[in-house]
Amino acid sequence: MKPPPFSYHDPRTVGDVVGLLNSLENARVLAGGQSLMPMLNMRFVLPDHVIDLNKVEGLSYIRLTGATLEIGAMTRQREIEFSNVIRRRCPLMYDAIRQVGHRQTRNRGTLGGSLCHLDPSAELVSCAAALDATVTVAGPAGSREIEFANFPVLLSTLHQH
Repeated sequence: MKPPPFSYHDPRTVGDVVGLLNSLENARVLAGGQSLMPMLNMRFVLPDHVIDLNKVEGLSYIRLTGATLEIGAMTRQREIEFSNVIRRRCPLMYDAIRQVGHRQTRNRGTLGGSLCHLDPSAELVSCAAALDATVTVAGPAGSREIEFANFPVLLSTLHQH
């Protein structure tokens, strides 16, 4: 199948993404595409707008800030798989990521895409829940942190609009 028709948006900054999401109705965000593209092709989702995050600066990183491990939303699963920081500081994620799909999907799939689609086949949702992760989100009022246990509730309210 082919995806339904939609308007494509290619922002460069988080502020641009927030502005688009705030002004467009029925929009979906594209990260790596490993979850969204099959859903579009099978017409499980029918957005009027797709907002591509791939050229947004500053969303791909793995870093330690004090004792806190931070991973950006656009960090590819493959980067997580080969990160020495992940291997040392988060062995659960290191072991789990190697069970995700195959090399080709890990090359494109992102942490943010897996978490936002609550994709259980990516193992990362279970890791985030088991590790009591915190998700940082950006919106019109700025950024805020959400405990991962509350993240699915937030997502369900966003998809109802």
